[in-house]
Amino acid sequence: MAVSCFRKLDEAWFGVILDDKKRVLSCGFSLKGREDVSRQVLNAVQGFPEVYESEDDDYALAVLRSLSLIFQGKEPDVLPTIAFEYLPAFTREALMVTAKIPRSYVSTYGAVAAAAGRPRAARAVGNAEARNPFAPLVPCHRVVSSTLELGGYGGGLPVKKAFLAREGVLFKGEKVSQRSLWTKWDSS
Repeated sequence: MAVSCFRKLDEAWFGVILDDKKRVLSCGFSLKGREDVSRQVLNAVQGFPEVYESEDDDYALAVLRSLSLIFQGKEPDVLPTIAFEYLPAFTREALMVTAKIPRSYVSTYGAVAAAAGRPRAARAVGNAEARNPFAPLVPCHRVVSSTLELGGYGGGLPVKKAFLAREGVLFKGEKVSQRSLWTKWDSS
């Protein structure tokens, strides 16, 4: 049985669903409200056994606080285990690569595809990022187009740009500065 928990922390609502081993099955955030984040995280676990909501699960609350810290551009207090194994193989690989992009940096859809072993699958990486059930733990906001334009983002491009700026990503106009591009895949 899985447990869900939702909280408003500062300006955003955060939600998480944990399995019986306290691994993250789904998490997310919304500036729109509780219903929006609830829909996001619950849709990601359709087909799973029963999910019950808890207001006082200490570990779930710690994960929510960490999600809030990540959203603020800070290091999380708790870095929970993510249940990647429920994802399709390529989505899992793409998101596991994305999870290696450090704060203050971005990478491109094409570079993530290459690091995942499929250098011609940039569009498939974009699809995987768009369906990321672990945001912001898996930082899909750190993946941009090859021209260093922001690309897409479910929360909207102004939210993505603000998120990246809080993390220390440098911009040159509306594009990410080349200095913030992560290229050290072999050492990550």
